[in-house]
Amino acid sequence: SAFLSNMSHEIRTPLNSVLGMNEMVLRECDDPKIIGYSENIRSAGTTLLGLINDILDFSKIEAGKIEIIPVDYDLSSLISDLVNMIRPRAEEKGLELLLDIDEHIPKYLHGDEIRIKQIITNILTNAVKYTEHGSVTLSIASEQTEVPDQIDLHVCVRDTGIGMKEEDLKKLFAKFERIDEERNRNIEGTGLGMSITKSLLESMGSAIEVESRFGEGSAFSFHLRQSVVGRDPIGDLAAAVQERLQTREKFAEKLYAPDASILIVDDNSMNLEVFRNLIKLTGIRTDTADSGEQCLKKSMEQKYDLILLDHMMPGMDGIETLKQMRGRENDRNHETPVICLTANAISGARAKYISAGFSDYLTKPIEYEKLEEMLIRYLPQDKVRSERADAAQAESDAGVPPELSELDRAGIIDVSAGIRYCGTVGDYLSVFRMFRHDLGDKMAELEALHAAGERNDYTIKVHALKSSLRTIGAGEISEAAKRLEDAGKEGDAAYIDAHHREFADAIKTLKDQLAAVPMEDEGGETLEDTESGGFFIVE
Repeated sequence: SAFLSNMSHEIRTPLNSVLGMNEMVLRECDDPKIIGYSENIRSAGTTLLGLINDILDFSKIEAGKIEIIPVDYDLSSLISDLVNMIRPRAEEKGLELLLDIDEHIPKYLHGDEIRIKQIITNILTNAVKYTEHGSVTLSIASEQTEVPDQIDLHVCVRDTGIGMKEEDLKKLFAKFERIDEERNRNIEGTGLGMSITKSLLESMGSAIEVESRFGEGSAFSFHLRQSVVGRDPIGDLAAAVQERLQTREKFAEKLYAPDASILIVDDNSMNLEVFRNLIKLTGIRTDTADSGEQCLKKSMEQKYDLILLDHMMPGMDGIETLKQMRGRENDRNHETPVICLTANAISGARAKYISAGFSDYLTKPIEYEKLEEMLIRYLPQDKVRSERADAAQAESDAGVPPELSELDRAGIIDVSAGIRYCGTVGDYLSVFRMFRHDLGDKMAELEALHAAGERNDYTIKVHALKSSLRTIGAGEISEAAKRLEDAGKEGDAAYIDAHHREFADAIKTLKDQLAAVPMEDEGGETLEDTESGGFFIVE
C-alpha cells in the first residue's frame, strides 16, 4: 500500500504518452483496420487508467494517506465537469442524463472539491454501467443547518437500470467484490469503486444510502455538510450547462487559430510531441521548452498568447518558473495566461495553482476536449475562429428569420433567445420545425397521464416540455411548466389539478400560432409532409 500510494506520477507519465500518441494515430490514419486497432488501444488504455486510479486510491486509503483538504470551490463548475465527463458515456448507450438541481443552492462553497467530484463520478459511472435503457438523474438540493454559514448538501443519483437483489446489497461495498458476477461479466471494473466511495464519505463524516429494486433501478444518495462562502444562488444550472455545451460544440474539432502562438513547457520529450500533434490541426503556432530555465529564456524573447507549463520538472519547477516570470517587469509574457500541467490532480489543486499565479490547470493524461476548452477560453477571441463559428456569426448577424418575425414582434416567442440557446439561426429553425411537429403528440401524452393520475410520469413529461419550450424562446409558458413540475416533485396534486387545464389551453393556443407560420423543411416540402424524430433536451 505504501509503495503504490507513491506511484501515481510515475505510472501516469508513460500512460499519458501511450494514449497521446494513439490519439495521433486516430487523427491521422485513414486505414479502417488500423483505426479499429487504435480504437481498441484507446478503450483498453482508458480502462487501464481507471483501474490504476482505483488501485492507487484504495492503496492510499489502506496506508492512511488519504487527506480531506477543504478549499473554496464553485459548485456550478463542479457539476459542469461531472456532466462533461459522464454525458458522452450516457449518449453512447442511448441514455438520457438528467439534471435536477435546486436553483437556490449557494454557488460558492467550502469543502474537498476533488473528493466530492470523485465520489459523484464513481456513483454516476456505476449508474451508466448498469443501465441499458432509460435515464440517469443527478439531483442536488440543500438544507440550511443550525449554523448560519453551513448547509447540508443532499446528492442523489437515480437510474432505471438492473437494480440489485436484497442479498447482493451486502456485497456492494466489499473490496474486490462484484455484484451478480455471472450476469455482469461483460462489465469491466475492479469492484473497488463503491468501497472507495464509502471510505471517502466516512472520512468526510457522511455515509452512503442505497435504495434498489431488482429489475427496476437504484438510487444512491448522501448528505454532506459544507460551509457557505457566498450566498449567490446557483440558478438554472441545466440551462447554463446546455448553453456551454452548445458553445463548445460550435467549435468542436473546428478550432482554428493560425494567428495565435503558444509555448509548451515539459521536461518529457514524448509529452511535447503529444502536445504538438494534438494542437497542429488547429493551426496554432507552437513553440516548446524542456525546462524552466529555457522557458524563461524564450519568454524574454517572444510574446505568446498562452503558456502551458508543467509543474513537476527537475531543477526549476513550474511554480518557481512562473514566480520568476511574473516578477520580471520586462518579461514579454508578464501578463500572459499560464496553464499548469500536472500528472496528479490532488485535493485543493485549483486553489493551490491559482494562488501560485496560474490561470488554470490541466491534468495528465491530457484529453483533447479539455485542452480545446482551455484554448478557446484563454486565447484572444479575435484570434479564435472556425468555419462553423464564422457561419454562426454570419447567421447571428442576419437577425430574426423573416418567417418568424411576426411571432417575435407579438411576444409569442423570443426568437433571439431561442437562437442563443441553439447556437445558429439554422439550428434554431431545425429545432423549431421539430418542436412544432411534435408538440401535439407531447401534449396528448401529458393529457393522458393527467387523466390517469400518473403523477410521476406526468412530472417527467412536463419537465421535458419545460426545457423544449425554453429552447424555442417560449419563456412564459416554460415557467408555467416549471411550476407544474415543482408541484409534481413536491406531491402537490391539488396545484396540478387546479392549473393543468390552463397550461393545456396555453399549449393549444401556442400550437395554433406556430402552425400558422408558413415554413418549408430543408427538403422543400411542407412540415406536414415530413417525419421527424422526437425532440428532446438532455440536461
